[in-house]
Amino acid sequence: MAKVNHLVSEFNFQGKLSKLSWRKNQIKYIKLVTDEGKYWLKIPQNLREKIASLSPGCQLEVAGKSKQHPTTGKTKYKAQTVVLVARDQAVVKTQSSRLPVFDSKTKSKAKVLVCQKSNCWKKGGKRVCAELESILSDRGLTNQIPIQKTGCLKQCKKAPALVMMPDKARYNQVKPQQVEKMVEKHLIADS
Repeated sequence: MAKVNHLVSEFNFQGKLSKLSWRKNQIKYIKLVTDEGKYWLKIPQNLREKIASLSPGCQLEVAGKSKQHPTTGKTKYKAQTVVLVARDQAVVKTQSSRLPVFDSKTKSKAKVLVCQKSNCWKKGGKRVCAELESILSDRGLTNQIPIQKTGCLKQCKKAPALVMMPDKARYNQVKPQQVEKMVEKHLIADS
């Protein structure tokens, strides 16, 4: 059986929160009424608790990714960022009018374990760690994703070694140019 490829694109809606859909004492979906129509948007796990205090009627700006099934045409929306917009500035979109931002850019409990023992450090671990710090800093994720320098990861012959959490993905003989793809794959939340 052939795999169906969904059409993936980004969306950015601004509208009024109409309904909250609860499952197992957590918000799973929100219904947003915009000028273009009404949309049910899936809320990722790490945002559910943060937006539980929102009430119907508040103005939101929601950005995320949508997937459209190629044969049925049905589109599913998954939020990545939810911004509460001040009531008096709901029509005018300015940065200063924004209230709390609820963001799901990173996976929960994401962190990187980097071996700092002499063999790994001498064989490029120091450069890999510096590149990792640089990439996280460029994306503004330094405070959200800690880099934990550890003792031996038992991969001395395949140095340098690191582990991407929460996936527990182990990498050996890591080159600095590979780090960005690893961050995308393991630390940035899926669409």
